[in-house]
Formats: sequence, C-alpha cells, structure tokens
Amino acid sequence: MLAPLSEFLRATPSDGGIYQISAARPFQHKEEEYDQHRPAEQHQLDFIRQEGANLLAFFHAHGHPQGAPILEIGCGSGFMTTSLASQSAVGHLLATDPSPAFCRIIQRKLAQFPVAAARVDFGVLLAEDVHLIPPGAVSLIFLRSVLHHIAGVDDFLAKCASVLPKGGMLICEEPYYEGYVMMGFLAQFIPDALASAGHNCTAEDHAHIDNFVATMQFYARRDLDKSAAEDKHLFRPDELARTARATGIDFDHYPNWHATIADAKNRTNRIGYFENFFAFYIRNCMNWPADLVDRVIPATRKYFRFFSPLESATNTAPYCFGTFVFTKR
Repeated sequence: MLAPLSEFLRATPSDGGIYQISAARPFQHKEEEYDQHRPAEQHQLDFIRQEGANLLAFFHAHGHPQGAPILEIGCGSGFMTTSLASQSAVGHLLATDPSPAFCRIIQRKLAQFPVAAARVDFGVLLAEDVHLIPPGAVSLIFLRSVLHHIAGVDDFLAKCASVLPKGGMLICEEPYYEGYVMMGFLAQFIPDALASAGHNCTAEDHAHIDNFVATMQFYARRDLDKSAAEDKHLFRPDELARTARATGIDFDHYPNWHATIADAKNRTNRIGYFENFFAFYIRNCMNWPADLVDRVIPATRKYFRFFSPLESATNTAPYCFGTFVFTKR
C-alpha cells in the first residue's frame, strides 16, 4: 500500500517530473543568475552532506525515526535539498518551490550528486498552499530563510499544524527582530564614525547607509502593507509562541544557532558574533561595495566593543538569526 504522500503525488499533475501542487510563481530575480551566486556545491559535497546530517540528527533527537517523510518549502537553488538527498536516513523528500525553474535547477544538480534518500520528488508549491498536502503525509516541514517572505505568518503556521501529525515538527531558520533593529540603529552612526576615522562619506555612501536604516525599519514595522515586498518580517519569540499556542503547537527557539550546523560552539554566542554578523550582512545581504565595508568595519568597532563582555561572560548578545522549532501537540 502506498504511503499518503506517494498517493497524493500520484494523483497530482506533473510537468517534466515536477508536481504541480499549486500555481507557479517565478522568483523576483532570474533563477539561473541567482544560482550562480550560490556556493559551488559540487566542490563542497562533504560540507553539504554534513548540513543535512545535522538537521536529521536534530529531528531524530526529538524522537522521530529514520525514514520519516520530509517536506522542504522554498528550496531555491537546492543547497539543503542536495544535502538532505545525500542522507540514507531520508525516506521520502518532497522539495518544493513556487518557481519551476528552481526545481529544474535542482533536478540537474541531483543528476551529478550521489542520492541516498529512498525517494526525492519536486513540486511547485506556494507556502500559503501548504494545506494542500494531506494531513499526516509528512513528519517534518523545513524552511530556511523562507518564513519572513510569507505575508500571513499566523495563517501559515495554522495550516502547517493541520498538515503535521502529532509530534510532527516545523523547523525554520529565520531572522530575529532584536538584532536587526539594533543593526539599523547603529547604522545611523556610520557617517560620524567614518568622519572620525578621516573618511568623508560620498553621496553613494550615504545612499547605502540610508537604505540600510530604512530597510531595517521596514522589516520591523507591523503597520505597513508588505504583500508586494520580497522580505517582509523580523520575528519575536513571544509573538510566535502566542500563535503556536493558539494553533496547538509547542514552540522553542535557538538564537544565533542553526539546526543545520551542529557545532557545539555554534550554540553559544562567541566574542565578536554581533559585529561579524553585521559585517556579513552589509557585505552579502545589502551588497555594499567592498571598499565601503572595509572602511566601515574598523570605524565602527568601538561601538561593537559594548557587546564583548556580554558575548563572553553572559551569552546575551543580540539575537540575530536562529532556529525556530514548532512541534504539533
């Protein structure tokens, strides 16, 4: 007898091996160009395998057996998909994304990678349509940097609760409100810090800084229509906990730690964590020019020294990015 997920997919239309679960929605940027900026996975196979192994170890540590079916939402160019597909402990993996182009990219990648999972399928699925998956068909729903793209987070969590069986888990890696707001606040002092270091800001520098401050404000505000924005939210654990309780889900969170990086050192805030996160963000997420980043980091170091004793002694650096875990009661 086929498992519920297999039965569901068998009755779902397919196009080129990609199940059409909901309407397609292209990515806001060209998928092939986006993928070119991702790590060269074929040269990082050991690292890729480890991330998938770490996520499964975290999942299994919460009492789930090997072979439990997994749904990945927002698989993008497939870093975690290829990682999970390389794990023999995966029974059935359904990797989904609103963009069929991303699904085709990962299909090509898996043709070059050793696949150990019992079965890997691809589907076009909007996160908002997760309720189309049959109840109890998957034991784990995983999202990496996807939840903050979803306009109706409370509604999405309720739909996940309707899909997961008792004890099933939703694991998300997402940004925290606290750390991002702190970054936006500190960014206001960058022109003064640069001037003190002998660097006068150009009009282009001011544009990058002002955009960063405005972006952090936008993410943090709750009074705006964000339906047309790509990135929409920052998260507060107390708010997520209230929604979880209302939908019959237990909630836990691991700040500044990723379920896919099972390094004991990663469970604690290291000295310089917040400063390094800020530097990474302006360089890689805000795409500031390298010369501006190279001037800003040393010029602002005096502000980040405030956090050093917190990071080393009391482990209370600002929460920037971490793992949110929802478990169906």
